[in-house]
Amino acid sequence: MNFSQPMSLATDRPDDALVRFEDVKKSYDGINFAVKDLDLSVSRGEFLTMLGPSGSGKTTTLMMLGGFERPTLGRILLDGRPVERLPPEKRNIGFVFQNYALFPHMTVAENVAFPLRYRGITGASAASKVREALGRVSLEALGDRRPAQ
Repeated sequence: MNFSQPMSLATDRPDDALVRFEDVKKSYDGINFAVKDLDLSVSRGEFLTMLGPSGSGKTTTLMMLGGFERPTLGRILLDGRPVERLPPEKRNIGFVFQNYALFPHMTVAENVAFPLRYRGITGASAASKVREALGRVSLEALGDRRPAQ
């Protein structure tokens, strides 16, 4: 998938979509678009990889999904409800930034557990969720390391 071109990946089953971008556009200056004409549906349990050159809109798309940026036009739906005006903490989704935004004084596992603590999940339940998340991305052996390591 090349994010430097307009993209349409809408599924035939819109009610099956957990995440849906409908005609989303993002411009920072009102002239040039970081994201243009994005129609994308991601079904529950689906794994999606976004590939494209620097500046093609991948990070902007994720920032809009996470609530850290608002679309200039269009709608973003999570589980069928519009969220483009909701702040990040009201979206109930996790967002892990690239290395520069991780807490350097925490281990990988502690960084993953941080949003769980924010939501009141601690102890064995949090540890289990952290192990599961690290296992999904094959990082279970690196949980005790710091981001710089």
